[in-house]
Amino acid sequence: MAVTKALTAGMEDYIETIANLAEKKKVVRVRDIAEEMNIKMPSVTEALKNLTKNGLVNHEKYEYVELTSEGSKLARKVRSQHNILFDFLTGVLNIDTQTAEKDACRMEHVVSPSTLKKLLSFVEFVRTCPIGEPDWLRNFEHYSQHGQRPEECSTKAGKQESEVKTMPNKSLRGLKPGQKGKIARVVGRGPTHRRILDMGVVPGTEIEVERVAPLGDPIEVKIRGYHLSLRKEEAGNVFVEVS
Repeated sequence: MAVTKALTAGMEDYIETIANLAEKKKVVRVRDIAEEMNIKMPSVTEALKNLTKNGLVNHEKYEYVELTSEGSKLARKVRSQHNILFDFLTGVLNIDTQTAEKDACRMEHVVSPSTLKKLLSFVEFVRTCPIGEPDWLRNFEHYSQHGQRPEECSTKAGKQESEVKTMPNKSLRGLKPGQKGKIARVVGRGPTHRRILDMGVVPGTEIEVERVAPLGDPIEVKIRGYHLSLRKEEAGNVFVEVS
């Protein structure tokens, strides 16, 4: 029997609870569900009526409760979502198991399938690449506990910044028509910075100055086969390795 209507988060909790109890006990009774969920028995009975109508459980008054094939299928899905979130919270964010268990229960009903799929991929990546705990994850834990980056991060950041500063880059605003190069970095922040990036002006991309207005504003460029017009202040935030 197909599910006749969408289930609430509470109904999915019942399905998951019944599945968990079925693994521990030979039979599942209404009072078992009530005790496990800390809910009064009349409320459980009413919920089971709705689940029965949806073809997810078999239950007669005063009889045992069991999941149908559709109910078991839904239970596997719900538990899988719960496990993914629990693994992410404990394995990546290092949340204690008790808190992670409660938060996973809350989150599993609102997180979309596509997000869950991405989380699963991320957790698997963290576990397997590279082998062992990644350096960045240990550094993140240090940052979470102490509120500051470990010395290793600061050293790497300083080295990278130094390397960028010593690169023979020129501001796009200083280039003449016909000059080409590869974008090395885009500085600044806020709406202007976001607009530049949204136009595809990102590090590693080839760019060519096509025309500069008489007063230097705007500057017309060619990038990724497109022709763009940048304001002088925008071009000043783009630094290029000239060919």
